[in-house]
Parts: sequence; C-alpha cells; structure tokens
Amino acid sequence: MNDIVSATDIPSVTLIAPAFNEGKTIVENVRSLLSIQYPYYNFILVNDASKDDSLEKLIKEFELEPHDATFITQPIPTASVNYIYKSRNKKYTRLTVIDKNNGGKADALNVGINFANSELVICTDVDCIIEQDALLKMVRPFLEEDNREIVACGAGVGIANDSIVKNGVIKELRLPVNLVPMVQVVEYIRAFLLGRMGWGEINGLMLVSGAFGMYPLKRLLEVGGFDAKMVGEDMELCIRLRTHMENLKLPYKLVYLPETLCWTEAPPTYQVLINQRDRWSRGLWEIISIYKYLFLNPRFRHMGMLYFPYWLIFEFGAPLVEFFGVIAIMVFAFMGLIKWSSAILIYAFIYLLGCLFSTAAVFMYVKSFDHYTKPKQVVELLLAAYLEPFLYHPVLVYGQMKGYYKKLFKIKSGWGVMTRKGFKISED
Repeated sequence: MNDIVSATDIPSVTLIAPAFNEGKTIVENVRSLLSIQYPYYNFILVNDASKDDSLEKLIKEFELEPHDATFITQPIPTASVNYIYKSRNKKYTRLTVIDKNNGGKADALNVGINFANSELVICTDVDCIIEQDALLKMVRPFLEEDNREIVACGAGVGIANDSIVKNGVIKELRLPVNLVPMVQVVEYIRAFLLGRMGWGEINGLMLVSGAFGMYPLKRLLEVGGFDAKMVGEDMELCIRLRTHMENLKLPYKLVYLPETLCWTEAPPTYQVLINQRDRWSRGLWEIISIYKYLFLNPRFRHMGMLYFPYWLIFEFGAPLVEFFGVIAIMVFAFMGLIKWSSAILIYAFIYLLGCLFSTAAVFMYVKSFDHYTKPKQVVELLLAAYLEPFLYHPVLVYGQMKGYYKKLFKIKSGWGVMTRKGFKISED
C-alpha cells in the first residue's frame, strides 16, 4: 500500500455518509471516518433532517459555520438543501456537513453526489466502522484494470455486534453474544466469501452492498444517482449501471474485494431481522418488476442470459419454493402420501450439504483473515451454522414472505425501523 500512499496521480475520493438521528454516536463516528488513511479524500456527511441533536453536536464539536448552498448546481433532483457547514478549524478541512430536508437514505446520498468534486465516490453508513486502509485497497482495482472500466467496487462487510470500539476503531473483535447476530456472521461470511467472490470472478456481480461501495462519480451522474423511490437502492443502482454500460457498448466490470473492510451492526433480535428481510425482499420484488425485460434478453449478453435469470429463479424464487414446499409437506403428511424413510434421508442429505458449505466458508475465512482465530470462536461459528436451519432460517423466510405479501397486496411500507443497540465503546 505504500506505493499508493506516496503516489501523486491516484484518484481523489469523496466519502458520503447519510445520517438521521445519530446523535448518540455521531461525533465518534465522524472522527472515525476522518481518520481514514488516504491522501486525497473528502468526507461529506449529509444530515437528513435529523430530529435529535445530531447537527448541534456536529456544529459544536467540529466548529462548523453555515454557508449558503442555493447557488450550487445540483444535477440530481433531491429534497432541498438548507445549509452547507464547513469548519473554522484547519484540522477538519476534509469535512463538509450538508443539512437538508428529509428525503431518505438514497436522497441523502444523491445530495452528497451532487456536491462531490472527486473522481470516485464511496457510499457508506455513518455508523459503519471502516478499516483505516480501506480506501487504499478499494482504489487499487481502479488503478490496475486496463481493459475494462470499473463501475462499482465492493468489499466484505463484517458484523461487529458486542465488539469493543475505541476512537472509531475496533479494539477487540468479538463474536456476538446472541444467536441471531451470531448466525448472521456465518451468513455474511458465506454470502461474501463464497457467493460474491465467485460472481466477481466471472463479472457477474449484480449487487454492491449499500453499506460500503465505491463508484466513478462520472457514471453516477450519468445514470442519475440512486433511485430514492426504491427500498433496494443499492442493487438497483448496480443493475442500472450495468445496463447503462451495455447500452454504451463499453467494456466494464464490477469488482468484489473479499477482505472485510467495513464493520456494521447486524439486527440483534428476530423482530429487527424480520423488518430487514421484509425490506430486502420488497426491494428485490421492485427490481425484478422494473428490469424484467432483462430476462433471457441476448442484447444484454451474460447479464440477460445468466446473471438476471439466476436472481429471478434462485434469489427471488427460493423463499416461495421453501414456503409453499413446507405447506405441501404438511398437506401430504396429513394425507399419508409421504414415505418417511426416504424423506428423512433426503432432508438429512440437504442439511449436511448446507453444513458442508457453511463449514468450508468458515474455515476459508479463518484461514484467510486474522479475525476469528481462537478455537472457541471457530467452534461457536460452526455451532451457529449447524443450528441455522432450525432456529434462524425459518424466521428469515417468514420475513421475506412478509415483504412479498406486502408487494402482492400493495400494502404501503417504507424503509422500516432498524433498531440498533450501538457498539461497545471503550473508555480506557
């Protein structure tokens, strides 16, 4: 990384983070995001009309002064901006705080995109903990790729529930105490390490996590930024970027870095998990509906013939198959149509196959990264993986079906509430 740090021709980066009612941790979070190691980056925090004391704390802590924003051209339509805040203190020259009327996360990100003046933009959540060298690693693919333009770059997102945080940095990475976030550690490891790394190798990524994604500013402006009407705005943006590049007939690539560079807090309870998966499934439903013209459309090459059909059949269809499959089994059992000796063997095979994939993902992760190295932690991860089909997955499917139900019967539902406990802050 030293060659990037010392280089003078590396791309400039703007870090954009929306904030809404983050007053409890806003100062600590901003300090963390200002301490990232990268020579040419600015940080735009967009206050989306917080109702708590977030803005007041920022003004006091970082010595902010308001400036008029009405004269600045905003190419992407958004909710109106009230003021731009810059610090009087030279220590915080990287920081810009934009106070705007409420419009939601995607709208807040678009405001940041409008005010950015860098080559690359990285979108994150203000309460995420980003590794200090994350930007150095994220820009490397943009520097190394010669034949194709990179339109999105994502990295692994880890779960830091119950970990110890000091000065915006994870001082001690711990496994979550409760089962729900513990299983999500395994789920994230499996999804990011096996799933997205595999799709990345064949340029089949259709999603860069909304918690941590880097994009060329030029392309974001060309496609009009994030769609504020979507609840799955991160995936929708990636598909729109792909279709845009296909229409331009330009070679492009979406990149995934397997290393965990961003840490977030996962849903700590079943109810919060249901709310999250409800929202994700509604977002997927909307995306499938909007982009159904991609299905088996040779004009869009691999995306139309392989990547989008996979998402439609396996990602969108899996909860439906599981849900109605359980109902069918109950009906057949009641009618005496199930040969239980064969059924149990089939169930055992499927269960053991799932455990095999989870075990492989856990050991690959432990071997590749210095995160969960204690034998006790490995045992706990494996135990969580083996309990997942019984104590976690049925709840996950319920949340997904709840989202489908809302879309099917046109029940209006917004972003939903993501209740967070907050990270454990070390005082010493």
